[in-house]
Amino acid sequence: MNKYIFGSLLLGVGMLASCSLDENPKSAFFEKDAMQSETLIYLNTVAAVYNNMGNSQETTGSDASNFVSDEFFIPGRLGDWVDGGVPQNKFTHNIVPSHGSQGNWSTIYGTIAMANSAIAKLEGYSEMEAAKNYIYELRAYRAMLYYNLCDVYGNCPLVTSAEQSVADTKSSPRKDIFDFAVKELTECVSHLAPDQSQKSGTYFGRMTQPVVYMVLAKLALNASVYQLDVTQANWSKDYLGTDMTGKEQINEAQGQNITNLMKAVNLTIDGQTMNSLEATIYCVNKLEKDYGYKLSPSYTENFAVTNENSVENIWTIPNDAVTYKRSWDHQRRSWHYNHAGHSTYKGFSSWNGPCATKHLVELYGYTEDRQDLSTCDPRFEYNFYIDRDYVDETGVRVTDGFNNKPGVLDTELALEYLPLWSCVDMSNSEAAIKAKKPALYSSFTDDEFFQHVVKSAGARFRKYAFDFTTSDASYPGNDLVVFRFADAKLMRAEAEYRLGQTAEALQEVNDTRARVGLPALTEVSLQVIGDERQKELAWEGTRRQDMIRYAIMNEPTIDRYEGVPVNVSASPYKQSNMDGHTYVWPVPADQIATNSNLSQAWGY
Repeated sequence: MNKYIFGSLLLGVGMLASCSLDENPKSAFFEKDAMQSETLIYLNTVAAVYNNMGNSQETTGSDASNFVSDEFFIPGRLGDWVDGGVPQNKFTHNIVPSHGSQGNWSTIYGTIAMANSAIAKLEGYSEMEAAKNYIYELRAYRAMLYYNLCDVYGNCPLVTSAEQSVADTKSSPRKDIFDFAVKELTECVSHLAPDQSQKSGTYFGRMTQPVVYMVLAKLALNASVYQLDVTQANWSKDYLGTDMTGKEQINEAQGQNITNLMKAVNLTIDGQTMNSLEATIYCVNKLEKDYGYKLSPSYTENFAVTNENSVENIWTIPNDAVTYKRSWDHQRRSWHYNHAGHSTYKGFSSWNGPCATKHLVELYGYTEDRQDLSTCDPRFEYNFYIDRDYVDETGVRVTDGFNNKPGVLDTELALEYLPLWSCVDMSNSEAAIKAKKPALYSSFTDDEFFQHVVKSAGARFRKYAFDFTTSDASYPGNDLVVFRFADAKLMRAEAEYRLGQTAEALQEVNDTRARVGLPALTEVSLQVIGDERQKELAWEGTRRQDMIRYAIMNEPTIDRYEGVPVNVSASPYKQSNMDGHTYVWPVPADQIATNSNLSQAWGY
């Protein structure tokens, strides 16, 4: 396949070893040589900036989106992943400034600094058309990074010059970060290539026009939240939910109030001024009509080992073990040790970590152990390993880690994933787990069953096809999907519904359901759209944003409730503490320590 941009990128990184973008070049002769062709200009500016982001989408950035939501958590499995209570505190919304967001902040601002330096360098070659175009590409990429900062942290430094230092810059209000991102994207978009970024070729993995319109759609749909100053007390009061039943019901009346806030925010895109809901629809229409994005015939082909030619993926992060080494470890973080450790999977290590919540499992229609999956939403099995179904890939079974007899028979405790048995902390749930032992385990003691649950509870990550050809589990051939059209289509459905276009919204929802063979619905609501988004987009980092818009972010669930058992090193969920301040992550403690100009978010 012709995936060559990030292969060239590696050459650029090697050249940059002698000429840092953050410093003046040691030799004017070197810079002249390095910038004498369009290819070399790209390698020594744009490519290096893309490469600097590495795998930040996979680690702390992913945690900030996934583990505070109702989709995933990392159960305390008697010694596994307790980590001083930090993973559990993320899920119970007991977040503090030292909770692991430093890496995300530092990586993004480090990349912004490189972009600023590259732009300054390119301005010295502005007589070259390529240099001017690369400046627009870098500005657009930098704007997308500021969208991420605006979304996750709210108020933060706005650094746009190589002469500025983050360590000396004051925080800018969230609205200013939002306005800057929109302005930069709208000014740059016409100067970018119209190519589909997810496809192999010159613009593979790069900022192109459709990627910009997808980011603008995200900014537009969440614009009412991004207008708020997170340093002000009770800044999120309009987005606080009131349903304390644990059933996560979206309140339509409150939804209408939020809709009114959305209508009050205007964006100007391509010379047209629209409210934020109209802007969302406009951008998604562009993706569909001008750039040809649509739903892939198959849900799973978007996450195949060779997913470069998906007609649905909009922006992906290239990755493989040879040329595009930008690792992601979703699979290994989630799987039981003996799953990835089996010879069929080349003996790769795995960490027995994140799994689906019971809320999400039941949303897909799975309500009893070893259920007939034909009664569930098909996307459950597309996204998760369930029961023993990973055997279908390998033709073998392995043990659960506690029953290591030489041969694995049906009568032994073989490894199987137990979707309905996950909980925040196993050590404080032993009695309850033993008491609920199902009849299908009656031949085993309560202790044996409990040990089985401890290491096997929870549906595990399956979304991407396993790359059996890779030589390194961190570098599979699947490119990591950041944006795809199903997300955009359901964003448009929500905007249409909020504008009273219920027939159009219902059709959008039914289109996504039809793709996986589900029957059409006859009615639509915010609850229907929210549920459809969660089932369609699991593991894709969209749920936190959605829960804020639906005013259910801090509400109790069947997994997270007052009195839920937690590890002694973690803090319990308390409804009285759910005031909305955890809708953003705190400015990291190490950044506050080095820059007194930074404004910490309220509540931290």
